[in-house]
Amino acid sequence: MKVIAIDGFDPRVFAELAAAHRVPTLAAAFSGAVARLAAGPDWSPDPARIWTTVATGQPASSHGVYGLETRRVPGIGGMMATVDRAGPWAALRHVTDLLRFTQPAIVSGSERRAKTFWEVAAETGLRTAVVNWWVTWPATATEAIVLSDRATLRLEHGGDLDAEMAPASLYGELLAQWPALKARAAKHALGVSSAPTGASSAPTGASLMTDSRDGPIAQLIRRSIELDAVHLELQKTVTSNTTDLSVAYLPGLDIVQHTLLGDRPSGVAASTLSERLGAITNYYVILDALLGSYAALEPQGDDVVIVVTQPGRVGDVADGRLAARGRRTSSSQVVAGSQLDVAPTLLYALGLPVASDLRGTPLTSLFSSEFTSAYPVRSVRTYGSRSRGTITRTNKPLDQEMIDRLRSLGYVR
Repeated sequence: MKVIAIDGFDPRVFAELAAAHRVPTLAAAFSGAVARLAAGPDWSPDPARIWTTVATGQPASSHGVYGLETRRVPGIGGMMATVDRAGPWAALRHVTDLLRFTQPAIVSGSERRAKTFWEVAAETGLRTAVVNWWVTWPATATEAIVLSDRATLRLEHGGDLDAEMAPASLYGELLAQWPALKARAAKHALGVSSAPTGASSAPTGASLMTDSRDGPIAQLIRRSIELDAVHLELQKTVTSNTTDLSVAYLPGLDIVQHTLLGDRPSGVAASTLSERLGAITNYYVILDALLGSYAALEPQGDDVVIVVTQPGRVGDVADGRLAARGRRTSSSQVVAGSQLDVAPTLLYALGLPVASDLRGTPLTSLFSSEFTSAYPVRSVRTYGSRSRGTITRTNKPLDQEMIDRLRSLGYVR
């Protein structure tokens, strides 16, 4: 099974583009079984929080990740969760930082208490790989291949590993391949952003960039699509025909959307706003072409491809989507669900029992009657406590480098 997570996805924009035949790859993925993931009480625009909820099937009160930004307590290694960015808590954080009681930090997997769906799968013996999901650093040496949300930083900076990926033996192989891997990703990104998409009504690559090739919007789109391409290239590199579960998180669309619209500027000229909206729309087209160039959404044999989306850092409560495609899925079925249902649904699709203490339930209507009849839902009481495993740390953490990257991408101020 392959899982592709796309952040910053607006179903209404996608529907308009699909109707105009501009996103054929995504349209095919969403042509079958689809679940509308209602935004429940645990919904948040914070990516670390909501994608951890998706991965664990638990709310933040159970999985322990309340937000991307947190505070470190010097000297005792403790953390103070950052629940909101405004109001009295914001003032308290500012005061404690000034007094050096706390220091700004980025949330890590050390705060996560619940198991993810890939950790559960790996513990049962399934061959599993995950790339770039939020709050996966430090990567523990479990049975899964984990390229954490800091893996590309380590590959760029080199030096000794500090738990950016597991198993640790994978680092030397990927480091040796990194220049060629980046070049392949850049080639894919350049190809999809500078060539016609194939649809008769689709614009050429030049117009997809919406401004000159050296303009700020063009640079934003190019950087974002290269970032998505690198993660698809890494997913392809660390998986094989024997991989049972392959997972990748793509942030590019959310980065483009948030950069162009996140501050909701007032007094912006209509032409400027139109240009920004056009750039966001065009990124869907470019991303669709990238996914097609990697055949990322094409089921192979009896495999199932799952696309999970969230609305990103839009600030307003909004729904996500889950699309399932493959021989085991139903056709043209639209069901209701929530973010909490994603993990139990993926575990059910893998043939695993679903823990009774998960807050969500498997969306069995996404699968064919033949599959659900042959494989009824099985349950276990719990998946148990999360194991920290073995962490290979021989270098200093890339904490400041991570903060700098997230700041440059608009995740932190």
